[in-house]
Amino acid sequence: MLTTLLPKIEQRYAVAGTIFGSFLPTICLAADTLLSEPSGASLFGLSAPTATALALMPVFFGVGFYQIGRSKAQLLAELYHRRRTEARLRHDACHDRLTGLANRFCLERDIQAVVDAGAAQGAGDIWPALLLLDLDRFKYVNDSLGHGAGDELLAAIAARLLAALTPTARVYRLGGDEFVVTVADCPSPGKVEDVCRTICALFDEPFDLRSGRVSSGCSIGVTFMNASDASMSELLKRADFALYEAKEAPGSSFRFFDAALADEARMRAEIEHDLARAVAAGEFHLEYQPIVSVEDRTVHAFEALLRWMHPERGLIMPERFIPAAERTGLVLALGNWAVREACLAAARWPVPAGVAVNVVGDQFKDRDFVDYVKACLAEAGLAPERLTIEVTESIFSVDEAVIRDSLGELRRHGVRVALDDFGTGFSSINNLRALPIDQLKIDRSFARAMMENKRDADLVEIILKLGQTFGVTTTVEGIESEGQLDFVRARGACEAQGYLISEPLPAAAVAGFLTRGRTRLSA
Repeated sequence: MLTTLLPKIEQRYAVAGTIFGSFLPTICLAADTLLSEPSGASLFGLSAPTATALALMPVFFGVGFYQIGRSKAQLLAELYHRRRTEARLRHDACHDRLTGLANRFCLERDIQAVVDAGAAQGAGDIWPALLLLDLDRFKYVNDSLGHGAGDELLAAIAARLLAALTPTARVYRLGGDEFVVTVADCPSPGKVEDVCRTICALFDEPFDLRSGRVSSGCSIGVTFMNASDASMSELLKRADFALYEAKEAPGSSFRFFDAALADEARMRAEIEHDLARAVAAGEFHLEYQPIVSVEDRTVHAFEALLRWMHPERGLIMPERFIPAAERTGLVLALGNWAVREACLAAARWPVPAGVAVNVVGDQFKDRDFVDYVKACLAEAGLAPERLTIEVTESIFSVDEAVIRDSLGELRRHGVRVALDDFGTGFSSINNLRALPIDQLKIDRSFARAMMENKRDADLVEIILKLGQTFGVTTTVEGIESEGQLDFVRARGACEAQGYLISEPLPAAAVAGFLTRGRTRLSA
């Protein structure tokens, strides 16, 4: 009641001081009244100033207590603001400012708490699962719509995760476009799979941003905590291994960590570590596989195939080390070496046999790449028309205008351009129209499949007709039998390549192969 009437501390102190200050004048007045003489003379004989002072004592005490109360109110207000500031700082230290989610520091603290609790209980039934999420196409959103749209997308994703998973799981943001979800109480793999599918389903619907609608996906790496985990980094490392595999699958997907993944990850790390040394040590070499006419098996060219002879692991194929070279940035040096080496080798072959060299998108990011190819041709004394640059449709991840201009300049110089592995990935007629190409190579996966089912046979026939429509040479890779060769010949293929013709040859064997010529190649 008193707090309602007097909400401020200084007001309550002033009332208390006034009441306290009234006690002495009241006591003096009562004593004077009770103990005064019958004659009416005052017992105390208070003078006028004294009486005035006594009368003003309630005011003096009220003012004094008011000041005390005011000081206390200021102190309490300062303590309150300090506590709020401390609470806000504690919250900011453990939460991401953009999304409001718990952050990396909070995740590390929570994981350590689980580890400590597990060690104290000596039980193995409390370990949670950890899901590491990485967004698809986030860089595209940032680059095309701006960082503001990227931040808006992150906040929208965080809101969906919170709405869908709370209180089943806890959501964290590590930074960038990476999130972590922990599922407590030793969940079964089946329960974790359900959580992963729930998360993937959140990306089925596009996100409405101020700049427009944006679609995204996610990849998820899953691991379980265990008693041997001493830090968050060990846990995230396992989840990252699984995430790497999940990103290889199209669309939103998830993958559980297992021992095989660990071995694969170690192998990748060792390959990445050895690459720089191997380039400097000259451990790479080229082998050459013939590309022949389907009509008379005349050799038109050889495809240069890169090989790595590791001093301990033996022969390592490109599918093992090219991704590592791309991740480490060594693919430019390695690819340029292959172009130069192939030109020098082909210059020693009899005319008109040419050479085809695979080129990756990262090489086109180098503005000097076209000039480098021209310099290699000049150094080797090789006619430009005897060199074919093979590219895959993955080069569209680089600026399309740069690719088109670079390939156009090479063609004007006389170099031939081939679109390799057509039929896989994102093959489209638009790519055939956009790229200046001379040759279309059908991926080897179709060679066997076309003999086994009508659908793949029809696809090969359609691709061959596309080549005829665009007026380019068509080459079918992976030919291993006479039946396959007869099949593609009957449907209009121009060239064939595969083990029926020859396995890849070392550089020293090419001249002998060409000398034997049609005698070796005749059926």
